Amino acid sequence: MKWRGTVAAFLLLVSSSLLAQEGGRTPSDTVDAFHKALRNLDTAGALSLLDRGLVVYEFGIVDPTVESYGLRHMPHDMDLARATSWKLETRRTGGEGNDRWVLSTYRVTGKTVDSRPIDHTTLETVILRRSGANFRIVHFHWSTSDSSFQEQIQRQRQQEEPAPAAR
Repeated sequence: MKWRGTVAAFLLLVSSSLLAQEGGRTPSDTVDAFHKALRNLDTAGALSLLDRGLVVYEFGIVDPTVESYGLRHMPHDMDLARATSWKLETRRTGGEGNDRWVLSTYRVTGKTVDSRPIDHTTLETVILRRSGANFRIVHFHWSTSDSSFQEQIQRQRQQEEPAPAAR
């Protein structure tokens, strides 16, 4: 009968592993899995957690589609996640049915990719929608307590915007 305990432990381990790979079953698990994918430079993993209708508000810049975010700004978010430490300070969750939200504050420390020191609070609002057994992110909104960092990000992202097409 010892083997039953071993089999049960094995099944629990496997199901936990599969749950982590799928991004989790709770909204908070999905948010945490997204941050982990960014930190690990896992583009496919990060994109798998995003809804096709994603809209991102990031430090005063809008990405109106998942394609826009994935191609233009997600690579910068990955670089920043890799170069910094995000310590969760507070989290609230809510919603019902298929629509949920997760509000988090993080203490972000480290350095930007151009070696400027970072030490501020980042505020994050995430709205998620159930898709099958899991939740997918339909909206992110990030802001920071550090106005100079916010301005730096805005300048950097605006410089990357394609020039309007000539008529």
